[in-house]
Amino acid sequence: MKNLWIILAITFSMVAYGQSSYDKEMEIALKAWKNNNQEGLNAFKQISEEYLPSRLPQYYMALIQTLISFESNDLIKKEALIDEAKLAIEGLRRKYPNDPEILNLKALNLTAEIVLNPMKNGMALMDEVNETYREALNLEPNNPRSILGQAEFNLNASKFIGGDITSNCNALEKALALFKLEKKQKFEPQWGQKQAENVLKNQCNNQ
Repeated sequence: MKNLWIILAITFSMVAYGQSSYDKEMEIALKAWKNNNQEGLNAFKQISEEYLPSRLPQYYMALIQTLISFESNDLIKKEALIDEAKLAIEGLRRKYPNDPEILNLKALNLTAEIVLNPMKNGMALMDEVNETYREALNLEPNNPRSILGQAEFNLNASKFIGGDITSNCNALEKALALFKLEKKQKFEPQWGQKQAENVLKNQCNNQ
């Protein structure tokens, strides 16, 4: 019996240490991401290797890879980043099929594919992007990242195909209000408020 308690104590200590270490590394990675995308990507890659079953490090890694693809002017690098992120997203979708944040990430990655080659991918993927955001909103109607993502995507599409942007600008205002009310668990996705403010200012206030 004594040995059993010792084993349980050691096991509990190891779990507690692992959680503490994970929390510290996640905090460091999120701070690194605030500095720039590449620093954040490097940090989350390291955590993903250390904590393979963990959802969030893989989520942030795929998110940042997709974001970097928008910034890069190197077409080969852009495609490699998008493809690597897509593989991670597909793996996350299999494990967490009803997670709206992963659906938002999938839609953003599809958008990156369109930006990579608008002539080839624009019409082919446009409906899938909107359908993915709709699926996310069906799961969580007041998720501000879903509302922001869909509105921003349609605002950018309207530059090429035309159409009234009023409903998308109204959606951005709704997203911004929801961002201000959002209270998430530790390390869960909370990004997007500044993006909503910028899109609203630059694409809606001057209409």
